Amino acid sequence: MLSKSIVFAGVGVIGFGVLGVWVLGDGGEDGRATDFGAAQRTARGVDFERAGKDRRTTGKSLGTGVGQKRMGRNEIIEVGKRLRWELNPLRRRAALGRLLEGMNEENAMLVREQIVHFSEESPEFRDFHFAWGAMSGVEAVEIGADTKEKDMAATMTGWASIDPVGALSWYDSLEADRRRCRDVTFGMLKGLASSDLVFATDFAVRKLEAKDERAGEMLGVVKEKMLEVETLPRTAAWALELPEGKVRDETLMEVTGEFVKREPKEAANWAATLEGEEGVRIKKIVAGKWAHEDPIACLEWARKLPDGQGKNASIGEVVLEWTGQDPDAVYEFLNGMSYTSERDAAIEAFSARISGDDPHSAIAWADEIQGSEARRAAIIRAGRALMKQSGEEGRQWLQESGLTEEVQREIQK
Repeated sequence: MLSKSIVFAGVGVIGFGVLGVWVLGDGGEDGRATDFGAAQRTARGVDFERAGKDRRTTGKSLGTGVGQKRMGRNEIIEVGKRLRWELNPLRRRAALGRLLEGMNEENAMLVREQIVHFSEESPEFRDFHFAWGAMSGVEAVEIGADTKEKDMAATMTGWASIDPVGALSWYDSLEADRRRCRDVTFGMLKGLASSDLVFATDFAVRKLEAKDERAGEMLGVVKEKMLEVETLPRTAAWALELPEGKVRDETLMEVTGEFVKREPKEAANWAATLEGEEGVRIKKIVAGKWAHEDPIACLEWARKLPDGQGKNASIGEVVLEWTGQDPDAVYEFLNGMSYTSERDAAIEAFSARISGDDPHSAIAWADEIQGSEARRAAIIRAGRALMKQSGEEGRQWLQESGLTEEVQREIQK
Protein backbone atom coordinates (compact mmCIF):
# COMPACT_ATOMS: atom_id res chain seq x y z
CA MET A 1 0.00 0.00 0.00
CA LEU A 2 1.25 3.50 -0.72
CA SER A 3 2.47 5.50 2.24
CA LYS A 4 0.12 8.20 3.48
CA SER A 5 2.37 11.06 2.44
CA ILE A 6 2.74 9.98 -1.19
CA VAL A 7 -0.98 10.26 -1.74
CA PHE A 8 -0.78 14.00 -1.33
CA ALA A 9 2.47 14.73 -3.15
CA GLY A 10 1.93 17.67 -5.43
CA VAL A 11 -1.78 17.93 -4.64
CA GLY A 12 -2.97 21.33 -3.56
CA VAL A 13 -6.21 22.28 -1.86
CA ILE A 14 -9.04 22.02 -4.38
CA GLY A 15 -11.03 25.15 -5.00
CA PHE A 16 -14.30 24.42 -3.27
CA GLY A 17 -15.84 25.56 -0.02
CA VAL A 18 -15.77 23.02 2.79
CA LEU A 19 -18.52 24.95 4.51
CA GLY A 20 -20.89 24.54 1.59
CA VAL A 21 -21.43 20.88 2.41
CA TRP A 22 -23.98 18.29 1.34
CA VAL A 23 -25.80 15.99 3.70
CA LEU A 24 -28.39 13.25 3.42
CA GLY A 25 -30.99 14.03 0.83
CA ASP A 26 -31.83 13.63 -2.81
CA GLY A 27 -29.46 13.47 -5.75
CA GLY A 28 -29.11 17.23 -6.11
CA GLU A 29 -27.72 19.03 -9.15
CA ASP A 30 -24.19 17.95 -8.51
CA GLY A 31 -23.04 16.92 -11.96
CA ARG A 32 -22.44 13.31 -10.89
CA ALA A 33 -25.80 11.87 -11.88
CA THR A 34 -24.42 9.06 -14.01
CA ASP A 35 -26.50 6.75 -16.15
CA PHE A 36 -26.08 4.11 -13.50
CA GLY A 37 -27.19 6.46 -10.75
CA ALA A 38 -30.29 7.33 -12.72
CA ALA A 39 -31.04 3.67 -13.24
CA GLN A 40 -30.61 3.03 -9.53
CA ARG A 41 -33.22 5.64 -8.66
CA THR A 42 -35.84 4.06 -10.88
CA ALA A 43 -34.87 0.40 -10.76
CA ARG A 44 -37.97 -1.73 -10.40
CA GLY A 45 -39.88 1.15 -8.94
CA VAL A 46 -37.30 1.80 -6.22
CA ASP A 47 -36.81 5.46 -5.37
CA PHE A 48 -33.62 6.05 -3.43
CA GLU A 49 -34.12 9.78 -3.11
CA ARG A 50 -35.11 11.34 0.19
CA ALA A 51 -37.86 13.73 -0.72
CA GLY A 52 -38.28 16.99 1.07
CA LYS A 53 -34.66 17.44 2.15
CA ASP A 54 -32.01 19.71 0.73
CA ARG A 55 -28.49 18.30 0.68
CA ARG A 56 -26.94 21.75 0.85
CA THR A 57 -26.47 23.04 4.38
CA THR A 58 -24.26 25.54 6.09
CA GLY A 59 -22.40 25.54 9.37
CA LYS A 60 -19.87 23.02 10.59
CA SER A 61 -21.89 21.28 13.27
CA LEU A 62 -24.42 19.87 10.81
CA GLY A 63 -26.59 18.57 13.62
CA THR A 64 -23.76 16.51 15.13
CA GLY A 65 -23.14 18.72 18.14
CA VAL A 66 -19.53 19.35 17.08
CA GLY A 67 -18.36 22.87 17.89
CA GLN A 68 -21.54 23.83 19.73
CA LYS A 69 -19.78 24.98 22.91
CA ARG A 70 -16.74 27.07 23.70
CA MET A 71 -14.02 25.29 25.66
CA GLY A 72 -10.73 26.74 26.83
CA ARG A 73 -7.42 24.92 26.74
CA ASN A 74 -7.48 23.96 30.43
CA GLU A 75 -11.01 22.58 30.18
CA ILE A 76 -10.12 20.50 27.12
CA ILE A 77 -7.12 19.03 28.93
CA GLU A 78 -9.19 18.33 32.05
CA VAL A 79 -11.92 16.54 30.08
CA GLY A 80 -9.19 14.69 28.19
CA LYS A 81 -7.77 13.35 31.45
CA ARG A 82 -11.22 12.20 32.47
CA LEU A 83 -11.63 10.50 29.11
CA ARG A 84 -8.27 8.77 29.40
CA TRP A 85 -8.81 7.25 32.84
CA GLU A 86 -12.53 6.60 32.75
CA LEU A 87 -13.38 2.89 32.79
CA ASN A 88 -17.15 3.16 32.44
CA PRO A 89 -17.88 3.11 28.68
CA LEU A 90 -20.94 5.33 29.00
CA ARG A 91 -19.11 8.03 30.95
CA ARG A 92 -16.17 7.72 28.57
CA ARG A 93 -18.54 8.30 25.67
CA ALA A 94 -19.98 11.33 27.46
CA ALA A 95 -16.49 12.75 27.95
CA LEU A 96 -15.70 12.31 24.27
CA GLY A 97 -18.98 14.04 23.45
CA ARG A 98 -17.94 17.02 25.56
CA LEU A 99 -14.62 17.24 23.72
CA LEU A 100 -16.35 17.15 20.35
CA GLU A 101 -18.84 19.79 21.45
CA GLY A 102 -15.94 22.11 22.20
CA MET A 103 -13.88 21.27 19.13
CA ASN A 104 -13.33 23.89 16.42
CA GLU A 105 -10.81 24.59 13.68
CA GLU A 106 -8.42 26.29 16.10
CA ASN A 107 -8.32 23.67 18.86
CA ALA A 108 -8.80 20.44 16.88
CA MET A 109 -5.15 19.40 17.28
CA LEU A 110 -5.34 19.93 21.04
CA VAL A 111 -8.48 17.81 21.20
CA ARG A 112 -6.70 15.18 19.14
CA GLU A 113 -3.95 15.03 21.75
CA GLN A 114 -6.55 13.89 24.26
CA ILE A 115 -7.51 10.81 22.25
CA VAL A 116 -4.37 9.87 20.30
CA HIS A 117 -3.31 7.39 23.01
CA PHE A 118 -6.38 5.24 22.27
CA SER A 119 -6.08 2.27 19.95
CA GLU A 120 -6.56 3.16 16.30
CA GLU A 121 -9.43 0.65 16.25
CA SER A 122 -11.16 2.12 19.30
CA PRO A 123 -14.48 3.98 19.01
CA GLU A 124 -12.88 7.04 20.60
CA PHE A 125 -10.10 7.26 18.02
CA ARG A 126 -12.36 6.61 15.05
CA ASP A 127 -15.22 8.83 16.22
CA PHE A 128 -12.94 11.80 16.85
CA HIS A 129 -11.31 11.54 13.42
CA PHE A 130 -14.69 11.03 11.76
CA ALA A 131 -15.93 14.23 13.44
CA TRP A 132 -12.76 16.08 12.55
CA GLY A 133 -13.03 15.06 8.90
CA ALA A 134 -16.68 16.11 8.86
CA MET A 135 -15.77 19.47 10.31
CA SER A 136 -12.56 20.33 8.46
CA GLY A 137 -12.69 18.23 5.29
CA VAL A 138 -9.55 18.25 3.20
CA GLU A 139 -7.53 20.00 5.91
CA ALA A 140 -8.09 17.15 8.35
CA VAL A 141 -7.34 14.55 5.69
CA GLU A 142 -4.10 16.27 4.66
CA ILE A 143 -2.95 16.54 8.27
CA GLY A 144 -3.71 12.85 8.63
CA ALA A 145 -1.31 12.16 5.77
CA ASP A 146 1.57 13.36 7.92
CA THR A 147 0.67 11.69 11.22
CA LYS A 148 2.09 8.33 12.25
CA GLU A 149 -1.28 6.95 13.32
CA LYS A 150 -3.75 5.29 10.92
CA ASP A 151 -6.27 8.09 10.99
CA MET A 152 -6.73 8.98 7.34
CA ALA A 153 -9.51 6.45 6.69
CA ALA A 154 -11.66 7.84 9.50
CA THR A 155 -11.13 11.49 8.55
CA MET A 156 -11.86 10.66 4.91
CA THR A 157 -15.04 8.86 5.96
CA GLY A 158 -16.17 11.83 8.00
CA TRP A 159 -15.53 14.29 5.20
CA ALA A 160 -17.23 12.20 2.50
CA SER A 161 -20.24 11.55 4.74
CA ILE A 162 -20.92 15.28 5.06
CA ASP A 163 -19.58 16.62 1.77
CA PRO A 164 -19.72 13.81 -0.81
CA VAL A 165 -19.45 16.12 -3.81
CA GLY A 166 -16.44 18.00 -2.49
CA ALA A 167 -14.71 14.85 -1.31
CA LEU A 168 -15.27 13.14 -4.66
CA SER A 169 -13.98 16.19 -6.51
CA TRP A 170 -10.81 16.11 -4.45
CA TYR A 171 -10.43 12.33 -4.79
CA ASP A 172 -10.85 12.45 -8.55
CA SER A 173 -8.14 15.11 -8.76
CA LEU A 174 -5.54 12.67 -7.42
CA GLU A 175 -3.32 10.84 -9.88
CA ALA A 176 -4.48 7.30 -10.67
CA ASP A 177 -1.80 5.50 -8.68
CA ARG A 178 -2.43 7.71 -5.66
CA ARG A 179 -6.12 6.87 -5.67
CA ARG A 180 -5.17 3.29 -4.89
CA CYS A 181 -4.31 4.15 -1.30
CA ARG A 182 -6.63 1.84 0.65
CA ASP A 183 -7.29 4.19 3.56
CA VAL A 184 -8.34 7.03 1.28
CA THR A 185 -10.36 4.87 -1.10
CA PHE A 186 -12.27 2.91 1.52
CA GLY A 187 -12.62 5.97 3.72
CA MET A 188 -14.22 7.72 0.77
CA LEU A 189 -16.49 4.79 0.06
CA LYS A 190 -17.66 4.38 3.66
CA GLY A 191 -18.33 8.09 3.88
CA LEU A 192 -20.39 8.02 0.71
CA ALA A 193 -22.27 5.00 2.01
CA SER A 194 -23.12 7.00 5.14
CA SER A 195 -24.45 9.86 3.03
CA ASP A 196 -25.89 8.69 -0.26
CA LEU A 197 -26.14 5.08 -1.35
CA VAL A 198 -26.45 6.03 -5.01
CA PHE A 199 -23.16 7.91 -4.81
CA ALA A 200 -21.55 5.00 -2.98
CA THR A 201 -22.80 2.48 -5.54
CA ASP A 202 -21.64 4.63 -8.42
CA PHE A 203 -18.19 4.94 -6.83
CA ALA A 204 -17.88 1.16 -6.38
CA VAL A 205 -19.22 0.44 -9.87
CA ARG A 206 -16.67 2.81 -11.40
CA LYS A 207 -13.98 0.75 -9.69
CA LEU A 208 -15.59 -2.43 -10.98
CA GLU A 209 -15.64 -1.12 -14.54
CA ALA A 210 -11.99 -0.08 -14.16
CA LYS A 211 -11.24 -3.70 -13.18
CA ASP A 212 -10.07 -2.74 -9.70
CA GLU A 213 -9.54 -6.00 -7.82
CA ARG A 214 -11.05 -4.39 -4.71
CA ALA A 215 -14.38 -3.63 -6.40
CA GLY A 216 -16.10 -6.70 -4.98
CA GLU A 217 -15.06 -5.72 -1.48
CA MET A 218 -16.28 -2.18 -2.13
CA LEU A 219 -19.69 -3.32 -3.27
CA GLY A 220 -19.75 -5.51 -0.17
CA VAL A 221 -19.41 -2.36 1.95
CA VAL A 222 -22.34 -0.77 0.13
CA LYS A 223 -24.34 -3.99 0.40
CA GLU A 224 -23.91 -4.07 4.17
CA LYS A 225 -25.10 -0.47 4.43
CA MET A 226 -28.06 -1.24 2.17
CA LEU A 227 -29.01 -4.17 4.40
CA GLU A 228 -28.65 -1.93 7.43
CA VAL A 229 -30.79 1.01 6.34
CA GLU A 230 -32.96 -0.07 3.39
CA THR A 231 -35.81 -2.55 3.18
CA LEU A 232 -34.93 -5.98 1.86
CA PRO A 233 -37.00 -5.61 -1.33
CA ARG A 234 -35.17 -2.35 -2.11
CA THR A 235 -31.82 -3.97 -1.42
CA ALA A 236 -32.71 -6.89 -3.69
CA ALA A 237 -33.73 -4.46 -6.44
CA TRP A 238 -30.42 -2.64 -5.99
CA ALA A 239 -28.46 -5.87 -6.38
CA LEU A 240 -30.40 -6.83 -9.51
CA GLU A 241 -29.41 -3.58 -11.21
CA LEU A 242 -25.66 -3.96 -10.69
CA PRO A 243 -23.60 -4.51 -13.87
CA GLU A 244 -23.62 -8.12 -14.98
CA GLY A 245 -20.70 -10.28 -13.95
CA LYS A 246 -19.26 -12.35 -11.13
CA VAL A 247 -19.34 -9.55 -8.56
CA ARG A 248 -23.00 -8.85 -9.25
CA ASP A 249 -23.89 -12.54 -9.05
CA GLU A 250 -22.10 -12.98 -5.73
CA THR A 251 -23.66 -9.82 -4.30
CA LEU A 252 -27.13 -10.86 -5.45
CA MET A 253 -26.76 -14.31 -3.92
CA GLU A 254 -25.65 -12.81 -0.60
CA VAL A 255 -28.54 -10.36 -0.56
CA THR A 256 -30.96 -13.17 -1.43
CA GLY A 257 -29.64 -15.27 1.42
CA GLU A 258 -30.12 -12.45 3.90
CA PHE A 259 -33.59 -11.72 2.50
CA VAL A 260 -34.66 -15.34 3.08
CA LYS A 261 -33.12 -15.40 6.54
CA ARG A 262 -35.06 -12.34 7.69
CA GLU A 263 -38.28 -12.46 5.68
CA PRO A 264 -38.68 -15.87 3.98
CA LYS A 265 -42.24 -15.41 2.70
CA GLU A 266 -41.52 -11.99 1.24
CA ALA A 267 -38.29 -13.30 -0.30
CA ALA A 268 -40.21 -16.19 -1.86
CA ASN A 269 -42.80 -13.83 -3.32
CA TRP A 270 -40.01 -11.69 -4.78
CA ALA A 271 -38.18 -14.70 -6.22
CA ALA A 272 -41.41 -15.88 -7.87
CA THR A 273 -41.43 -12.72 -10.03
CA LEU A 274 -37.97 -13.34 -11.48
CA GLU A 275 -37.56 -15.07 -14.82
CA GLY A 276 -34.86 -16.78 -16.83
CA GLU A 277 -31.82 -18.65 -15.56
CA GLU A 278 -31.23 -16.11 -12.86
CA GLY A 279 -34.78 -16.56 -11.63
CA VAL A 280 -34.18 -20.29 -11.39
CA ARG A 281 -30.98 -19.79 -9.38
CA ILE A 282 -32.63 -17.39 -6.97
CA LYS A 283 -35.67 -19.62 -6.49
CA LYS A 284 -33.33 -22.50 -5.64
CA ILE A 285 -31.52 -20.38 -3.05
CA VAL A 286 -34.80 -19.28 -1.50
CA ALA A 287 -36.16 -22.83 -1.46
CA GLY A 288 -33.03 -24.34 0.05
CA LYS A 289 -32.73 -21.79 2.84
CA TRP A 290 -36.43 -21.53 3.64
CA ALA A 291 -36.91 -25.31 3.59
CA HIS A 292 -34.17 -25.65 6.18
CA GLU A 293 -36.43 -23.76 8.59
CA ASP A 294 -39.92 -24.69 7.37
CA PRO A 295 -40.03 -27.33 4.60
CA ILE A 296 -43.82 -27.65 4.62
CA ALA A 297 -44.47 -23.93 4.06
CA CYS A 298 -41.71 -23.76 1.47
CA LEU A 299 -43.06 -26.78 -0.39
CA GLU A 300 -46.51 -25.20 -0.52
CA TRP A 301 -44.96 -22.10 -2.11
CA ALA A 302 -42.84 -24.08 -4.57
CA ARG A 303 -45.78 -26.16 -5.82
CA LYS A 304 -47.72 -22.97 -6.64
CA LEU A 305 -44.98 -21.64 -8.92
CA PRO A 306 -45.63 -21.65 -12.67
CA ASP A 307 -44.70 -24.90 -14.37
CA GLY A 308 -41.11 -24.94 -15.51
CA GLN A 309 -37.52 -25.27 -14.45
CA GLY A 310 -37.84 -22.82 -11.57
CA LYS A 311 -40.68 -24.79 -10.02
CA ASN A 312 -38.96 -28.14 -10.46
CA ALA A 313 -35.66 -26.87 -9.10
CA SER A 314 -37.38 -25.34 -6.08
CA ILE A 315 -39.25 -28.55 -5.26
CA GLY A 316 -35.99 -30.46 -5.57
CA GLU A 317 -34.29 -28.10 -3.09
CA VAL A 318 -37.14 -28.53 -0.63
CA VAL A 319 -36.88 -32.31 -0.87
CA LEU A 320 -33.12 -32.18 -0.29
CA GLU A 321 -33.58 -30.27 2.96
CA TRP A 322 -36.74 -32.08 4.06
CA THR A 323 -35.18 -35.52 3.60
CA GLY A 324 -32.49 -34.62 6.12
CA GLN A 325 -35.21 -33.78 8.66
CA ASP A 326 -37.96 -36.34 8.00
CA PRO A 327 -37.21 -38.92 5.27
CA ASP A 328 -40.36 -40.91 6.04
CA ALA A 329 -42.55 -37.88 5.35
CA VAL A 330 -40.71 -37.29 2.06
CA TYR A 331 -41.24 -40.97 1.16
CA GLU A 332 -44.99 -40.56 1.62
CA PHE A 333 -44.97 -37.32 -0.32
CA LEU A 334 -43.18 -38.88 -3.30
CA ASN A 335 -45.53 -41.84 -3.39
CA GLY A 336 -48.48 -39.49 -3.54
CA MET A 337 -47.17 -37.48 -6.50
CA SER A 338 -48.36 -38.01 -10.05
CA TYR A 339 -45.81 -38.83 -12.74
CA THR A 340 -44.70 -35.37 -13.84
CA SER A 341 -41.46 -33.44 -14.25
CA GLU A 342 -42.05 -32.16 -10.71
CA ARG A 343 -41.93 -35.71 -9.39
CA ASP A 344 -38.79 -36.39 -11.40
CA ALA A 345 -37.09 -33.38 -9.78
CA ALA A 346 -38.24 -34.43 -6.32
CA ILE A 347 -37.10 -38.06 -6.78
CA GLU A 348 -33.74 -36.97 -8.18
CA ALA A 349 -33.20 -34.82 -5.09
CA PHE A 350 -34.37 -37.59 -2.74
CA SER A 351 -32.12 -40.16 -4.42
CA ALA A 352 -29.15 -37.81 -4.19
CA ARG A 353 -29.82 -37.12 -0.50
CA ILE A 354 -30.01 -40.80 0.55
CA SER A 355 -27.35 -42.20 -1.78
CA GLY A 356 -24.57 -41.91 0.80
CA ASP A 357 -26.45 -43.87 3.46
CA ASP A 358 -28.56 -46.22 1.34
CA PRO A 359 -27.27 -46.44 -2.24
CA HIS A 360 -29.46 -49.45 -3.09
CA SER A 361 -32.63 -47.45 -2.29
CA ALA A 362 -31.19 -44.45 -4.11
CA ILE A 363 -30.74 -46.59 -7.23
CA ALA A 364 -34.27 -47.96 -6.97
CA TRP A 365 -35.72 -44.47 -6.68
CA ALA A 366 -33.54 -43.14 -9.52
CA ASP A 367 -34.94 -45.83 -11.78
CA GLU A 368 -38.41 -44.33 -11.32
CA ILE A 369 -37.44 -41.03 -12.91
CA GLN A 370 -39.24 -40.59 -16.23
CA GLY A 371 -36.86 -38.12 -17.89
CA SER A 372 -33.98 -39.98 -19.49
CA GLU A 373 -31.24 -37.43 -18.76
CA ALA A 374 -32.32 -36.92 -15.16
CA ARG A 375 -32.61 -40.69 -14.64
CA ARG A 376 -29.16 -41.26 -16.13
CA ALA A 377 -27.58 -38.62 -13.86
CA ALA A 378 -29.33 -39.98 -10.76
CA ILE A 379 -28.33 -43.57 -11.47
CA ILE A 380 -24.71 -42.61 -12.08
CA ARG A 381 -24.64 -40.69 -8.78
CA ALA A 382 -26.25 -43.53 -6.80
CA GLY A 383 -24.11 -46.16 -8.56
CA ARG A 384 -20.93 -44.34 -7.64
CA ALA A 385 -22.12 -44.18 -4.03
CA LEU A 386 -22.62 -47.96 -4.05
CA MET A 387 -19.18 -48.55 -5.60
CA LYS A 388 -17.64 -46.36 -2.90
CA GLN A 389 -19.48 -48.22 -0.15
CA SER A 390 -18.72 -51.71 -1.49
CA GLY A 391 -16.78 -52.26 -4.69
CA GLU A 392 -17.77 -55.91 -4.85
CA GLU A 393 -21.51 -55.20 -4.49
CA GLY A 394 -21.20 -52.38 -6.98
CA ARG A 395 -19.56 -54.54 -9.64
CA GLN A 396 -22.15 -57.28 -9.13
CA TRP A 397 -24.96 -54.78 -9.48
CA LEU A 398 -23.43 -53.36 -12.66
CA GLN A 399 -23.25 -56.80 -14.26
CA GLU A 400 -26.98 -57.30 -13.66
CA SER A 401 -28.10 -53.70 -14.26
CA GLY A 402 -28.54 -53.78 -18.00
CA LEU A 403 -27.00 -50.29 -18.21
CA THR A 404 -25.10 -49.29 -21.32
CA GLU A 405 -21.33 -49.63 -21.34
CA GLU A 406 -21.01 -45.86 -21.44
CA VAL A 407 -23.06 -45.42 -18.25
CA GLN A 408 -21.18 -48.26 -16.54
CA ARG A 409 -17.88 -46.56 -17.37
CA GLU A 410 -19.21 -43.29 -15.90
CA ILE A 411 -20.15 -45.07 -12.67
CA GLN A 412 -16.75 -46.68 -12.34
CA LYS A 413 -14.79 -43.43 -12.81
